[in-house]
Amino acid sequence: MRRVVISGIGLIGPTGIGLDPFWSALVEGRCAIERITRFDPSTYPCQVGGEVRDRAYETVLDPRTLRTTAHATQLALAATHYALEAARLPADGAAGPSAGVSLGTALGGGREAEQQHSILLERGLRRVNPFIANGTPAHAAAAEVASALHAQGAQVTFSTGCAASLQAIACGATLVATGELDVCVAGGTDSPLTPMVIAGMSRTQELSTLNDTPHRACCPFDRRHAGLVLSEGSCVTVLEPLERALRRGVTPWAEVRGGATSCDGRGLYSFDPTGEPGARAIGWLLDRLGLAAGDVDYVCAHANSSPAFDRKEATVLTRAFGAAVARLPVSSIKGVLGHPFGASGAFQVATACLALQRGLIPPTHNLEEPDPACALDCVAGAPRPASLRHTLVTNYGYGGVNAYLMLSRPQP
Repeated sequence: MRRVVISGIGLIGPTGIGLDPFWSALVEGRCAIERITRFDPSTYPCQVGGEVRDRAYETVLDPRTLRTTAHATQLALAATHYALEAARLPADGAAGPSAGVSLGTALGGGREAEQQHSILLERGLRRVNPFIANGTPAHAAAAEVASALHAQGAQVTFSTGCAASLQAIACGATLVATGELDVCVAGGTDSPLTPMVIAGMSRTQELSTLNDTPHRACCPFDRRHAGLVLSEGSCVTVLEPLERALRRGVTPWAEVRGGATSCDGRGLYSFDPTGEPGARAIGWLLDRLGLAAGDVDYVCAHANSSPAFDRKEATVLTRAFGAAVARLPVSSIKGVLGHPFGASGAFQVATACLALQRGLIPPTHNLEEPDPACALDCVAGAPRPASLRHTLVTNYGYGGVNAYLMLSRPQP
């Protein structure tokens, strides 16, 4: 099995384009959540979200792509462009049978599907965009990225909800480790800020209603947490063997040690209250990597300001790490970023990479009074300097999915 590293990261989100504005927002606590402008949200219980407002990424896409693809696909294509650029790879450096794509998304082109359905009803069949029917399925983004790169290896799409992009990166790393691929573009993309999604999740009371204070609407692990705040974006990594990256003179961001996944098996809206399925997956991952609980230096947590998800996270980590959990720093980026659904894990992977390289754990923004049911060492207030060796990224989703990825500081 080959050692797999992340040699490039491309990121487009509510914080802007690129890693520098993203990291600055995380460590300074500059929240990117604002009132939704995509549509008039005034009649909705939740009126805030994390929109991609910097459209400079469109300059790396051709006009036809902007006409014929969904927003989530456009974000993925542009993030891939920036990731390859960061890895010092030209587009044809990810081409051929040894190059592949592994992406995750929860909703794919759901935004355009809603729009075109309204056009069909209001203006008739001949006004429907003929390209969007094929451009809205979950796998469309991976297909378009593979086409843009002329990649002819594996083309994989995960659509497992919030855990999709973390599972996609784990899958891509496995394909590279086994030698099936020499380079894999892996990550996630989602654009869930649509009237139907906001309406539906408002009806199930899953979204925050703190509309008067958008910057405080998402508060993971805090006693005030009362619902998640949706956001959008794409984060893409370049995965390749360590030796290949070093030959090009590229300093890897992190080594991908491996992933694990499980599910609670209790339907879409129920979790296992014991946390055993998630803890079992973490334990299996630690055993496979030869790591003890005390070897993990930081958990970049899924925690999205939903009381159910935040408390599940605390339950799982406490069960998995036992006494060591009291000394295990945990933080969530969602108070700044919001929750970009299927792209969530990829943004967390970028955060873990930055933390490893810069020796700094970003704080959980808006964590002021911890929920007693979330008794963890939650980093809050200010970034925490730390010498990090191994970081665990966690994701949980509807349907009880549990996903984990271990990243380590690259060693020769």
